[in-house]
Amino acid sequence: MSTLSLSSALFVVAATAGGGVVGWLATSLHYRTKLGEAGAQLEQAERAKQKAQELALQSRQQVESLQQALSEAKRDGVIQNAAASARAEAVAAQAAKVAKEKARAELMAQLDASDKEDKRPHGFADTQPLRHR
Repeated sequence: MSTLSLSSALFVVAATAGGGVVGWLATSLHYRTKLGEAGAQLEQAERAKQKAQELALQSRQQVESLQQALSEAKRDGVIQNAAASARAEAVAAQAAKVAKEKARAELMAQLDASDKEDKRPHGFADTQPLRHR
């Protein structure tokens, strides 16, 4: 059986205590860093939450003002007038299209009539014998 000397025993106890302190410092530093990162993430999440609440409030205010403007426009008849003018424009466009088609048909009829007038004989002999009419 071997006996440890007092200095060897003291060295082992001191080394164990020193190792424990170094381990505790490393662990403390590691978890303190993790805790700091988690705190920063929490603070960022809080800021994002506050910003989202502000934006939600702004959007609610915008929706309310738009609804109020829409109800005023309905009350004033602006929407009905716009719809009526759009219908009137559509009717006018359709009438213009019909008039254009009618004018085109009349022009075609006139051109056909003038072509028929040009095909009657002029009273002179044809000087080009190979030309077919």
